[in-house]
Amino acid sequence: MDEFFRLVKTLRKKCPWDKKQTLKTLIEELIEEVYELNASILENDLVDIVEELGDVLLGVFMIGTILEEEGIKFDNVVKKVHQKMIGRHPHVFGEDEAKTAEEVLRKWEKRKGKGWSVQKSLPALLRSSKIQKKASIKGFDWKDISGVYEKIREELQELKDAREEPEMREELGDILFACAHLGNFLDINPEIALQKANDKFERRFKLLEESLNGRNIKEFTIEELEEIWQKIKIDNNQKK
Repeated sequence: MDEFFRLVKTLRKKCPWDKKQTLKTLIEELIEEVYELNASILENDLVDIVEELGDVLLGVFMIGTILEEEGIKFDNVVKKVHQKMIGRHPHVFGEDEAKTAEEVLRKWEKRKGKGWSVQKSLPALLRSSKIQKKASIKGFDWKDISGVYEKIREELQELKDAREEPEMREELGDILFACAHLGNFLDINPEIALQKANDKFERRFKLLEESLNGRNIKEFTIEELEEIWQKIKIDNNQKK
């Protein structure tokens, strides 16, 4: 790790591209690399995971290099998170007890005592999920998943009944908010689920266009396109 950090510092001094980087440009690069790591994990590609994790570490060490230029030692960053982890785990390093992951979260929220602290910079769907997890920990939640399904049906009807754009926008937001919480009950990250749905649609749409043999998609009726789409879905499911 020390040798790698020295390498990153050398790049910062001698490489024109690395010299130009700032905290802002590096965080943009790091976010992109984390998404690529996420894709590798979803595909369970261990070789690719190793490479993408390395790219993430590179971004972290580049940020650490700039911090050191500003007088903040990277060792201090590590020490701070080390101390924070010990403080957050009294059931591991202290006398407290917690037998389930849910109990750990409840006790952590009680110790923090900060109320709502979900970052607004998070993707909206992920932020919705986290907000509702915090509310659930505090005791504000349905007893079982049936309440979430009923809420989604209720919000869908309210969207159908809406007439003006501001009201429709609000009701659509309520539906997405409820769907994010459905992911909490199913233990599914809604952001990842939506990314997979995006990838699936893109893949199938590409196959749809290829099946048209060069003809313009606008030459077909929606019924004809739907028939082709259903065939693509069946073919894809059979290959799984």
